[in-house]
Amino acid sequence: MADDKKEKFNALSNKIKEHAANTAANAAGASSDGEKRGLFGGLFGNKPNNASATGTAAKPTATTAAKPTAAKPTTTTAAKPTTATTSVKPTTTAATTTVKPTTAAKPTSSAAKASAFTDVPANAYYAEAVAWAVQKGITSGTTETTFTPGNPCHRGHAATFLWRANGSPNPKSTKSPFTDVTDGPFYKAILWAVEQGIMQGKTATTFEPTAPCTRGEVLTYLLRSEGKPNATEAEAVKWANVKKLMTGFAGGASVPCTRADIVTILYRAKA
Repeated sequence: MADDKKEKFNALSNKIKEHAANTAANAAGASSDGEKRGLFGGLFGNKPNNASATGTAAKPTATTAAKPTAAKPTTTTAAKPTTATTSVKPTTTAATTTVKPTTAAKPTSSAAKASAFTDVPANAYYAEAVAWAVQKGITSGTTETTFTPGNPCHRGHAATFLWRANGSPNPKSTKSPFTDVTDGPFYKAILWAVEQGIMQGKTATTFEPTAPCTRGEVLTYLLRSEGKPNATEAEAVKWANVKKLMTGFAGGASVPCTRADIVTILYRAKA
């Protein structure tokens, strides 16, 4: 029996060796556990892996299929559009205009012109006349700020105011017959007034330009300058009353004429 077993063992051993030699090339990379299964499977026949040692078929292990996990869709947050940067227009710097100081305009209203003189009230009866006379160049103030309306009107003043009111014409003669009129601001005016028959000298050789005039005398000179060289004072006063040249005056024609009186008479007659 012992020999019989030994013979079987040797035969089995040879078989194993032969089988090992044949499968060595194919099983070179197999693990030691796989080699054993291959060897013993060839000898004893391969049994299903799930067969138990007692011969009872092992229940197949139910492989629970893993439920595919539904991948949540990736929510792509849309980037908010970048707000377009509004290009700020550069502020246009206004060109600085150098404003020249405005020259004070000459007053246009009579009251405004008269108000340049501190002694001419705007409500005075002669205020408009003073403004008119200054504008026409007939007279000016006694200073830059005063007119002195109450100052007496001299003969030289009367000749000059009438001459200027008539356009300041040149006299025909340049030689004065009066010893008291040799030059000065009244010179041309007196020569013109005498030539036109408007005024005469006090004597053949004197004019007395600084002697005061009455209102009646001024009215006479004015009427004569209007084309009536032979007019008398009585005629002149009557004419002035019709023309209302002395309306508002205190006193009559015999009152000494003032600067305010003569410009008012001229203004009412010629304006």
